[in-house]
Amino acid sequence: YGLVALGLTLVYGILHVPNFSHGALYMVGAYVSYITMVDFGVNYWVAMLLAAVAVALLAVLCERLVFNPLRHAPPIHDKIAAIGIMLFLEALVQMQWGAEFRRMPTPYTDILDIAGMTIPAQRVLIIAGAFSLMAVLHLFLKKTMTGSTIVA
Repeated sequence: YGLVALGLTLVYGILHVPNFSHGALYMVGAYVSYITMVDFGVNYWVAMLLAAVAVALLAVLCERLVFNPLRHAPPIHDKIAAIGIMLFLEALVQMQWGAEFRRMPTPYTDILDIAGMTIPAQRVLIIAGAFSLMAVLHLFLKKTMTGSTIVA
């Protein structure tokens, strides 16, 4: 949830568009990783990387084909376009893969006992990954010329 909020904040800070389709992009990423692992038998980490690349390409496509042409339009047009992308992606995924609940397989099924707390290894991985990505983003924004440009 922290990474989703961070992504929303970053997109709003750069484009000044509340991207209502942000969650739908995450959903597409989840389906890409699920389908790659389950249907094609790809390794967990390779599937995650493919999902990240697929969502990045889809986001760039949305920015170039939808949001960029609306840059000088009234602000309501960006909001309507973001809602339209969200509805389109949800309908596309439901048409392609249905609306049934699916559970993504994980190679991390261990249960850990940390300071008296019982926690699945998958959650520890998620928490560590989220904090790591937040730290890398912070360093990128503070220490690189591109990051300084984004902040400005």
